[in-house]
Amino acid sequence: MTATPEASPVAAPVAADRAPVDFHQTARVTIPRVLRSEWTKLTSLRSTVWTLLAAFVVTVGLGDLICWAVVAHWDKASVQDKLTFQPVLQSLTGAYFSQIAIGVLGVLLITGEYSTGMIRTSLGSVPRRLRVLFAKAAVFAVTSFVVAFIAVLVAFFTGQAIFAHKHIGVGLDYPGAVRVLFGAAFFVTAIGLLGLALGTLLRSTGGSIASLLGLIFVVPIITNFLPGHWSRIHEYIPDGAGQALVTITRAPGDDVLPPLAGLIVLLIWLAVGLGAAAYTLVRRDA
Repeated sequence: MTATPEASPVAAPVAADRAPVDFHQTARVTIPRVLRSEWTKLTSLRSTVWTLLAAFVVTVGLGDLICWAVVAHWDKASVQDKLTFQPVLQSLTGAYFSQIAIGVLGVLLITGEYSTGMIRTSLGSVPRRLRVLFAKAAVFAVTSFVVAFIAVLVAFFTGQAIFAHKHIGVGLDYPGAVRVLFGAAFFVTAIGLLGLALGTLLRSTGGSIASLLGLIFVVPIITNFLPGHWSRIHEYIPDGAGQALVTITRAPGDDVLPPLAGLIVLLIWLAVGLGAAAYTLVRRDA
């Protein structure tokens, strides 16, 4: 039988004299790590793939369907309709409806964490709460813009190929075409970010989606019924600003802002929305 060696009497003091491990030093919360964390959250959501796929299909599919309808009735169209025909805008009609999918995804990105309680873990891991919100917004904005731009690009080329049957298609060299493609993708992304802001403010999936749909669909209808110059309020809501980004030819009397003004209006909406979301995130308990 072998004897078990006794522990050295100096072992304990030596261990006790060791400096404590600084976990904050070994795993600091940096912006790249927060961005990586938000990317993991976004890609791990099953709703992400389906909503982005829905946005792509709606943008291309509905746009091509509208183009086929235009071609089918082109010979019967009036002279006025042919003169006011906008080939670029017609091919991107689907992008107007894809904003619903992107907007809903923006809402779910934050309200999903509130509903499961994961928001407490996120804010506990990142003491500076604004880093969580702005990292989430940055990752979502880049992802949605890339998907939206690819979708509008595909919709543009397929739509113009359909228009070519009546020799009314255009290319990227058409005046304003490239600006409209980027403008449409940015508009869809902006709606998604507004959804993220509303989700942060309301913390309710149903309430946030209802508010977002009201903002992008109901409010424009109301402003169009306002009398006189009051109807120009439409120019300064997200729908009107987005219209300014994708409009090339303006008919006399059209209440549409110039593209740069529309971009500024959208940026103001984003600044106010995300600013309010940031304020409430810092002030309220998780």
